[in-house]
This record gives sequence, C-alpha cells and structure tokens, in this order.
Amino acid sequence: MSDLLFHRGPDNHGIEMWDENGDSVHDGKGVVGLSHRRLSIIDLSHAGKQPMCNETRDIWITYNGEFYNYLKYRKELEKKHNFLSNTDTETILHSYEEDGIEKTIHKINGMFAFALWDYRSRKLFLVRDRIGKKPLYYVQTPDGALLFASEIKALLITGMIDQNKIDPVALFQFWAYGYTIGERTIYTQIRRLLPGHYAEWENGEIRLKEYWDRPFSLETLKNRKLDELSDELEALLIDSIRLRLISDVPIGLFLSGGIDSSLVAALTAKITHKTIQSFTISFSHESFDESQYAKSVATSIGIPNRVLAPKVDQASYFNIIAKQFDEPFGDSSSIPTYFVSKIAKEYVSVALTGDAGDELFGGYNAYAKGLWLWGNKTQRKTFAQKISFAQKLADIWLRYLPRGKRLTELEKVTNPLKLKLILSNRLFSESNIKDAFYEQRRWLKRVCNADLLSQMQYMNLKTYLPDDILVKVDRMSMCHALECRSPFLDYRIVELASRLPYFFKIDEFGRQKIILRNILKRYIPERLIDRPKMGFRVPWAYWCKGKYRDDLRKKWSTQNNGYHRRSAARIIFPHYKLGWPSLQWNAFCVLNFFEK
Repeated sequence: MSDLLFHRGPDNHGIEMWDENGDSVHDGKGVVGLSHRRLSIIDLSHAGKQPMCNETRDIWITYNGEFYNYLKYRKELEKKHNFLSNTDTETILHSYEEDGIEKTIHKINGMFAFALWDYRSRKLFLVRDRIGKKPLYYVQTPDGALLFASEIKALLITGMIDQNKIDPVALFQFWAYGYTIGERTIYTQIRRLLPGHYAEWENGEIRLKEYWDRPFSLETLKNRKLDELSDELEALLIDSIRLRLISDVPIGLFLSGGIDSSLVAALTAKITHKTIQSFTISFSHESFDESQYAKSVATSIGIPNRVLAPKVDQASYFNIIAKQFDEPFGDSSSIPTYFVSKIAKEYVSVALTGDAGDELFGGYNAYAKGLWLWGNKTQRKTFAQKISFAQKLADIWLRYLPRGKRLTELEKVTNPLKLKLILSNRLFSESNIKDAFYEQRRWLKRVCNADLLSQMQYMNLKTYLPDDILVKVDRMSMCHALECRSPFLDYRIVELASRLPYFFKIDEFGRQKIILRNILKRYIPERLIDRPKMGFRVPWAYWCKGKYRDDLRKKWSTQNNGYHRRSAARIIFPHYKLGWPSLQWNAFCVLNFFEK
C-alpha cells in the first residue's frame, strides 16, 4: 500500500505495526498498522518522519496536509510537552492529548486528512478537512476490520476489495456529472470520508460525525457597503496567503490571468515584496491559451512569470492522466493541471492556486443560467439578454421542472436523452437512479429558504468543489509530489462568502465576482479584469479527430463491460464532425478504466 503511494511522498516513508497488547512488531503479524509517505515541506529533518508518536508512544498519527496556524498553539503546548520536531504534525498529537479530537480539529486552519490511533482507548480516528482539499478513502470489511488510504489504488492492492463489484449508481453519476458524488466511489465497497466529517472506529464499529458546515445566505450581511466588505475580505485573503507561505521549501503560484489567480498573485506579491515566481501553462491552440493575459498581469504587479509549454505529445499522456484517479473522472482540465504541475515541480515544491473563487463568489455561467430560468423578474430579464433565442427555447423545459430536480439538471454534463442512448438496460435495472441525486437533495434541504444563487453555490461547495475540482488538483499535483495550497479555501473566507448578498457576487448587469473585481482593481488595470471568462479548458475536440477518434470509436464498439451500449459509438465519436468534448473525455476515461 505504501509503495503505491510513493509519488505522494518520495522524501521519506515509515511503517509501524503493533500486536494485540500494543507492542511494536516487525514481522508483519500485527493487528494494527499505520504507514506514511512523506513530502517534506515543514521541518525537513528526520524528526518529521511519520507515523509520529507522543512522548509515551501510545498515541500515533499518519497525516497528510498542512496545519497552517499551528504555531499559534504550539507555544502553549510546549509548557506541558517535550516537542522533538518543528512540524505541525506534532502539534496535532499533543493538542489531542490535551483537548480530544473535536476541539483539536476546530483549531486547525488548513487542509488535512489524518488517522490518529489511541492505544489507551483502542480507538482510531479518521479526519478530513472542512472543504475536502485532501482525500481519504476507507473500507469496512464484514469482520469489522478497517482499511484506509489517500488513494483508491492503495486499497485495491490489498486484495481485500472485490473489483468486480461496480456501483451502478456511481457510474450513472459519473456519466451525468463527470464524477462520483459524496461517499460513493465506482467500487461498491470503497467509501470516501465526507469533507467536514470524522470517523471514530472502535471494536469493529465505525461512527461518522459531521463537525463543520456552512450553509449559504442563512445569515446574510445586511446594510454593509461593497467597499467595506471588500476591505474585510482583502484582509482575510492577505492573512490566508501569509499562513500558506509558511514552508521550508521553495513556493510559487499558478497564474492563468483570470480574476481568482490574479488576485492571489497580486496579494502574494504585496506580502513577499514581489519575489514570488508565477507559472502559466500555454497551449498551441490560441483560443485555449491564456498565457498572454497571465504575462500582462504578472508584468502589471511586478512578479516574474514563467510560461510552461509542454514539449511532448500530450495525447501520449492521456492514459497516464486518466489512471491517476483510479475510477472514471470526467474533468478534462486535469490535462493542463497535470502538465503545469509536472513542469512547475522542476522549480518549486509548493504552489498557490486560485481554486474556489468561482464557487464562493459567483463565477460560473451556470449561476447566470439558473437566475435566468428561476430568478426573480429582474434577474430573469437581465440574464436572458446574454442567451440566444434558440437557447431560450431549449431552456423552456428546464424552467418548468419540479423544484427538487432543477439544480441537479443544471449541473449535468450529459443530458437525459444521451444518457439513455449510452447506458445499458442492465445499469438501470441494477440501480435506483433516484439514489444518484441523494447528495444534492440532502444539501438542498439545508438551504431551502436561501436565495437561488446561494442554493447553487452551496450545492457546488458540497459536491462539485470537493468531488471534482479538488480531486483533480490533488491527483494531478501530488502525482508529481507538488503541494497545492488554495487561499480561497481558508474556512474563514468560506464563512464570509456564505453571508454575502447575491448582488455583491453577480450584479444587475450580469457581471460576476463583483467583490473580487472590486479588490483586484486596486492592484491591476481594469482592462486586465474586464475580459470574457475562458475557464481552464483544453482543445480536446481538436485532439480527438482523425485516426485517434477512429481508434476510440472502434474500442467503444467492441467493449463488453455490460453497462454501456456499443451502438453509442456513433453518438460519442461521430464520423464527419467534431464531437462533444466532455462526452468524449468521459468515454475515454470509461474505456481506460474498464480496460484496466
């Protein structure tokens, strides 16, 4: 299991095992074992090796992530404990000894997934950060044993997972949305620990508990001016970035030239006195290349910018990229994320990103479409102006959907008609498709009294962000042993964003991320801010043509996994025109997965 996760921590590794009496064993015959792969970021010495224990060696931890504000608590803990390292990891151990698991979790401002084994109580705790930045998968076997890991592949290698037991509901979710949602994975036995939750395992039983949540717009900030809230958000972002610059290895940042990464770059330049290096990915297809915008932003704020252009045949890496996820994963922006991480690792070991700006501050076009379809009169009139007449006609059926189905349909990447043409009768017969929407219904209940934009944002905070965006960034960066840190994902910023009135996110003219624009214009010219949103896209439609497309069509026509219709090959990979990119990447990932 440890060897398969070498890429996540190539700097050091450790394994500890114990027998039933709590004594260390080295013959592989223990009943409890923890392993760790270390990417050394804070305290590069051997003292930071994990699994790590307390002074009495009866509490152990294996930990992935960063406790950014750990120094705030370390000084007090040093009065009672003898610290052997300068790591944030050791602070978690001693905090648990003093305050228990839940109080310790609430202290942590950061990204984390960890397992803590307490031999005194014979309990093991699995903990995942509030937003879901770091992954944690687990399996509870029929006899009560517990397996867990940062990636699915480490669980599969144990031989204790029946890989033929595919979850048909998860497969439906993948085709509908491009990813599996919530606790589900493509394997029936394997579950994800939800963000903001921890699990307590004792005597073969596991109990799950939610420790944090932030429904949107239930406590809206009223009678506050835009500039006043902008000042508050800017101060929080500066502090968030300051905390995320703590490192004993070189740090850079990803810069696309969009609002989110540009704001992170501008504030980081202010803190570091313009010494931070930025990295930008460049593609040969001009309509997908934002490098010229990133260069302009970097020049404007006075930081160095390195444009990274992959000098390889990108298609030869598609299989490698798809396999990193261990299950079908439909976000093709994993391709540029893979390459920017691969090349950036040659220069730094940590990179700041602009992830979550869209989710928190209203940056997606789907938000505008939702307001056009189901907003108040003013919103429907405003956002209809940005949609063609043909699109208005196509959206009529969406407008009259029952309330509970509206937002789930809006987020789908594959429409219901195509799903029926792609998926076999077997899949529909083996699953209750209503289960595929359980997570959305669950979260929607918590914000049923909020405004429409807040409902959409909260749904994305609980599903799309942790199950797509953060999965993509984690796997594509960590497969190169690069740590990505997201200042927008500081929980204090999430809590402030959840209370902002919708008009500070999208205004009456349809402009998005109003409050971020208001801060950013203090640092760069408005001409660099007011440009069409591109998103992190790839020219997949241009890659998937000619012989490559024909080969994929042939593979689809001959595949025999029982869950897909072979006849769908002509829909997914049409002969005489470019296909729909998201559909083709989904199909590519499915073929790759079932072939494995």
